[in-house]
Amino acid sequence: MWVEITPDDGPSELRRKASTVRPSPRRVSWQRQELTAFVHFGPNTFTGLEWGTGLDDPAVFDPSGLDCGQWAKALAGAEFRSVILTAKHHDGFCLWPSRYLEHTVAASPFRGDVVAELATAAVAHGLAMGFYLSPADLHQEKASGGYYGNGSPVAESVIPTLVEGDDRASLVASGELPVFTYVVDDYNRFYLNQLYELLTQYGPIAEVWLDGANPTGTAQGYDYGAWFDLVRRLAPEATIAVGGPDVRWVGNESGYARDSEWSVVPFTGVPSDLGRSMVAGEQAEDVAGPSQLLEADYLRWYPAEVDVSIRPGWFYHAEEDDQVKSVPELLDIYRKSVGRNAVLLLNIPPDGRGLFSETDVARLTEFGATVRAAYGTDLSGSLPAAINVVGLSEDITQGQQVESFAVDASIEGEWVEIATGTTIGHRRLLPLSDPIEPTAVRLRILSSRAEAPVTLSLHFDPTL
Repeated sequence: MWVEITPDDGPSELRRKASTVRPSPRRVSWQRQELTAFVHFGPNTFTGLEWGTGLDDPAVFDPSGLDCGQWAKALAGAEFRSVILTAKHHDGFCLWPSRYLEHTVAASPFRGDVVAELATAAVAHGLAMGFYLSPADLHQEKASGGYYGNGSPVAESVIPTLVEGDDRASLVASGELPVFTYVVDDYNRFYLNQLYELLTQYGPIAEVWLDGANPTGTAQGYDYGAWFDLVRRLAPEATIAVGGPDVRWVGNESGYARDSEWSVVPFTGVPSDLGRSMVAGEQAEDVAGPSQLLEADYLRWYPAEVDVSIRPGWFYHAEEDDQVKSVPELLDIYRKSVGRNAVLLLNIPPDGRGLFSETDVARLTEFGATVRAAYGTDLSGSLPAAINVVGLSEDITQGQQVESFAVDASIEGEWVEIATGTTIGHRRLLPLSDPIEPTAVRLRILSSRAEAPVTLSLHFDPTL
């Protein structure tokens, strides 16, 4: 999973070692999804807030016509391969009836289980399922008897911690449900129990998303070691993203990856899933270039996920109905996220009915149709034909190798350079300044860490 660097390693040895870093099968599967949907839903949908207070009345959560099947159908039709739901945002309100607090859908007029309904709909429409479980919890900080930052000592804790009348007691006693022991404080025990519920009750989980944002004003340590261990034991194929060891935040919420986006990233310190520190900050202009490699203690595969909302806000607000991103804007984001060796995590927030708005569905439908038409067909075998995007793809099971390249087109019998770039990775999309009708197109790899199998494809994107 990582390659160690020694003080004697010079630039050529650093490049050689970087060429040996490989992704796990879990990371390869994650990257090949390309498009993942984010769904922000909760009390904020009804209060108009982006970050709730933690003491919002559960009675505000009352979707009049929740239909997760409508979400899943729209997402699958737009070429999304998985969906991540904000099962618990920073406000601490849970979209499933957790056994460990009253601040959940069970205390709302809705009284349903949004996580269960989306899990069922995801299976029906061929989507993988993931969840967002906020480490920060304003309800546990502010409510009487809350656990967040309460200063409790650590103690040996059995997970799941059974409550009075727990419906899982016989399954635990029989061994059908596994039991784990961790030495943790009150809040980490609470968080582990919520993770356990989400990982054991809703079928296979593909991604666990840990937001790093924290609106609380109270100090609370997170036992990431225990959290990651529980996820690995209960859902070994699940990607632990953003706050986890598998996937990094790209460093912005604009929808754009870097022009040079490496998945082989240099770190300082001791190789570990815990306490890891990238040489460069997540928001740095370059996180894995030659100068960063020189400061590395070890290298690991750590690809980027690009999160952005289809609207200005993450939660639905009616006043933003006329600010939904256009199809050309979404395709620009697609080319600069998926097309720059990242996975796009696009947020589509349901409205107060519990439905994607008609405007959002229309955008998704047209977006999916354009992606299929423009990028689902390779025009290489149809030349001469009009093209305005060149696609490149490395076989990332063999690592990420290409450091610079050029693309030439044969136009009227002469080779003309039409594009240059640095990294390729899983996928690189290179828009041209104007459409051309070449008779042939070739790739020249100018610099590479090792031999790199690269596939070239040609496309016409009508939104350019």
